Amino acid sequence: MIPYIGNISKADAEVLKAFAIKSERILEFGCGASTQVLSKYSTSPIVSLDTSIEWVNKTIKNLKLLEIENTPLFPAWLGNFYFDTSAKYDFIFNDGIDSLRKDFALKAWPILDVGGCMAFHDTRRWQDAKTVCNVLEQIYESVDNVIFNFRHSNITLVYKKEHEPYENWQIAENKEQWELGYGEPDIEIIKKRINE
Repeated sequence: MIPYIGNISKADAEVLKAFAIKSERILEFGCGASTQVLSKYSTSPIVSLDTSIEWVNKTIKNLKLLEIENTPLFPAWLGNFYFDTSAKYDFIFNDGIDSLRKDFALKAWPILDVGGCMAFHDTRRWQDAKTVCNVLEQIYESVDNVIFNFRHSNITLVYKKEHEPYENWQIAENKEQWELGYGEPDIEIIKKRINE
C-alpha cells in the first residue's frame, strides 16, 4: 500500500485499492487520501469533485509528493453537481462535505452502471449511515445489494441493478385467499398439487 496522506483507515485504503484495480471509470466526491489510493492503483483517469479549491490544491501537491502520475481530472466546481449524462461510471466514491453527500448520491446514481458500486465513506458514524439509509429509501428499486462497513472498513457499498418496480405478488400470482393463509385451505386442490 502506498504511504497515502489523509484521513482514511488502512482498511478503507485496501477497499479503495481493490476497486481501483478492477474499475474502469471512477468518479469521486471529496478528494484527498482516497484520490491518492484510487489514482495510484487505477489504470484509468479518475474524475474528482470537491467543494474546496484548497483541498484540490492540497491533493495535487500530495499526488506529486507521492510521485503518482495518474493525475485525476478536477472539473471546475459550479456550485452544483454537474455530470456529463453520456458519461458512465462503474465505481463512485462519496466522501465529500457531509451536507452534500445525499444530494451527490442521488444525482450520481443515474450515471452509475448497472452492476457498478457506489461507496459511502465514514459510515461507522451514525449521521453518515443515516445518509445511506435516506438515499436507499429513494433508489431501493434499483439496489442489488448493500454491505455496511465492508471488510471492517468505514465504507458502505451499494451495488446497482436494473430498475425493478414493486409488483404485488399476491395479485400477480393470482392467489386465492386461502392460499394466502386466510380462511380454510382447499384440501382437494392441495392434494391435486401434491400429486402433480
